[in-house]
Amino acid sequence: MGQLLVTHRASLAHLGATMRLFDTNIDAGQLASNQHRANTTGLRHGECLRLIYDALRDAPQPLTTRALAERIMEVKAMPSTDAAHRELIQNAILNSLRHAKGTITRIESKGVISWQIYQAARARCQ
Repeated sequence: MGQLLVTHRASLAHLGATMRLFDTNIDAGQLASNQHRANTTGLRHGECLRLIYDALRDAPQPLTTRALAERIMEVKAMPSTDAAHRELIQNAILNSLRHAKGTITRIESKGVISWQIYQAARARCQ
């Protein structure tokens, strides 16, 4: 890991030198860097979608977003009584579901939206 950091720092130094070739007044240290958002859900990158698949695979019927949130919070040992945190988890679930097109299907019945793994929904219709 140390060598990788040294390599990245050297690359940044070269980038700064190249920028000064085109603009001698530029201060590379003053350029805005990418802003990183704080992780407020307690889930690592990609973990939410994996937990969604696990929950849907084990479910005998389609699950609502709230039910998915409760299952994920249970697996991660998060307090389910915290409504604000549950809402953050639900938003993370909805965001993750956008990346699962083709593998997870949305089912709407009587105004209630549920989710199911696509293969199970397809077999049910046949």
